This record gives sequence, C-alpha cells and structure tokens, in this order.
Amino acid sequence: MSADAADRVRVPSHEEELTRQWLAQRHRQVRPARPASAVVLVRDGEDGVEVLLRHRAGRTPLGRIGFPGGSLVEADAHACPWFGPSPGEWAHTLGLADRRRVRQHVVAAVRELFEECGVLLAGASDMEVVQDARGETWGARRSSLEHGDAGLPQLLEERGLGLRTDLLRALGRWQSAPHSPRRFDTVVFTAALPPQQEPVPRPEGPDLQGWVPAARAVAEPMPLPGPDGWLGEVGRIALAEVSTPLTQLVLRDVARHRTAAGFLLSLGHGRDPVPHVRLRTEAERDDVATGALHTVAEPVRPE
Repeated sequence: MSADAADRVRVPSHEEELTRQWLAQRHRQVRPARPASAVVLVRDGEDGVEVLLRHRAGRTPLGRIGFPGGSLVEADAHACPWFGPSPGEWAHTLGLADRRRVRQHVVAAVRELFEECGVLLAGASDMEVVQDARGETWGARRSSLEHGDAGLPQLLEERGLGLRTDLLRALGRWQSAPHSPRRFDTVVFTAALPPQQEPVPRPEGPDLQGWVPAARAVAEPMPLPGPDGWLGEVGRIALAEVSTPLTQLVLRDVARHRTAAGFLLSLGHGRDPVPHVRLRTEAERDDVATGALHTVAEPVRPE
C-alpha cells in the first residue's frame, strides 16, 4: 500500500538503477544501521524559517547537501559538565534504554555542529552560552576534534564549560532504507542559532555551508551551498537530487512554519517521546522495472 504523499519522496535519478536492482532481488541483503546524530539549526529569514545546510563531496550516504551530523565516536560517551535534561531524561525522549549510547547521541550532536559549522551549544552554567567560537584557539580545537585528537567532553572540561543540552530538541529517530549500501540509525535534533554566534568555515578549508529557506528548498530548484561551480552554469538544482529522504522530509516539516520559534514551539517542551521512523523504498504499482520509485517514511510501533 502506498503511503501518503507527505510521507514519501522520489528516489533521485542517479540512484534509480541500483535501487531497481535491489528491489528485484529475491534475497535482499540489509546492512546493519550505524548510530549517528544530526542537528537542524534554524533561524528566521526574509523568506521564512531558514535551515543551515552543509555540502559534502562525492556520493556520500549523508547526501551532497544535508544537516550537520555524523557517526557516534567513543569519546562522546565520556563524562563532562552537563546542563539541561539528564541522560536518563533523554533516554525516555529517544526511546533508548542504553544510557551510554544516549549520552553519545547528545554529545555527538553538539560535537558535529561545532566541528562542521563552528556553532557551540555550551556554556559555563545553565544561564550562559558561549558567545564566540571563532578565535584561533577554537579553530585549532575544531580541527583536533575532527581528526580524533581529543573528544568534545575533554575540550569543554579544559575550558570550564558544560554541554547546554537544554538548547536541543529531539525531532525523531530515523533508520535508513534497507537498500542503502551504508545505513544509519540517526537521532535528529534541532536548535535555534544561539545569540551572538554565527556559523564559521573550517579554518583549513572553504566555506561549504549556507542558510537555506526551508519553504523554497522543498518547492523549487535553487542555489545550494557548495564549492564554486558545482552546480554548473544553471547554478541551481532540486534538493531531491542531492539530499537524503531524511533531509527532504524534515525540511518539509520545518517549511510548514512561518518562524523558527513557531517550529520549535510545535515540538512542545521537547521531552515527550519522539517518533521512530523507518524508511523503505517502493515501486509504483509494484512495477520494479519501470514504475516510479519512492522512499516512504513509516512509523515504528513501540514493542
């Protein structure tokens, strides 16, 4: 049975052939999903709510264009000062019993946002947030995080800072479609851009990030962040061709709201259990050979 159009997206043209081959197999291999975190950073713009999107090189399973995020690492489990909901409260929100993994998901969200975008959700108390993470020392520390020389908990402890987990809201858990060659079990968080902070390019490379109006991104081809010339002479492309279903479906949700505050308030206080979503791919009218291919988001029922 086909899902509602609001819960599905077209498979990008460059993925169609491999997807059809997988669907046609009698014995389909499904790879295990790797735990990951992502952050939807929002702010108000002239055309409604804007979302910070990142460009990634190559045909990455995270999409050429997507939210800041990535896989969990061992150091994300280390203890550090922690302001806001406890790991136990986050475990309830995320529907995960393993509190060590819950800690990793929360820390990874803050770490990836800092590594990739230079935005740091941390402060010396639950009433403070870092005002500027652009200095030379911070830039070097961003690089050390990316290369695995140190973990975020260690960096924060050295500076007398703690995680501001109260600045995060959870949107849901998303499992990649079974046909994906690299699958993720991603906890998606959201946050408002902190006052007096701005995303900053990595010190050693070009700026591959940008604010994109959510409503425009889901409605029409448009310029998207990336290196000069990556979109050719046209200079714009449909988001569906360069992003994952997760990115597209979350942006649809953001686009329903006129302001960033309205979007965040729609999540309530952010501590209720969040949806757990499993993606799957289907062919229109079960015609694997020629039918239109869609990736569908389905809720996972609690056991």
